[in-house]
Amino acid sequence: MNFTQFEARIKQWPAITFTTIILSRHCHDYEIYAIDDNSTVNTRLFLCQAENENHASLLIKQFTLWLMKFNAGQRPARGQRAHNDTVII
Repeated sequence: MNFTQFEARIKQWPAITFTTIILSRHCHDYEIYAIDDNSTVNTRLFLCQAENENHASLLIKQFTLWLMKFNAGQRPARGQRAHNDTVII
């Protein structure tokens, strides 16, 4: 997965602000998810599977950097949307 693919996957859920990348292990499967730590709903977005724990660690580091980059780029856009939605009476 490259940054463009990562960004496209995150953008499919515009109402959710993903904040953390986590590893979820099920038996011999290593699954990587983006989650919204600020939500009580425990939203999880599946990103990919890793071959082993070392591979998962590398993916988590990369995805965390990409998520920070994505979220930093979204702040101005979110602020602009909020400004445009303001109703003046």
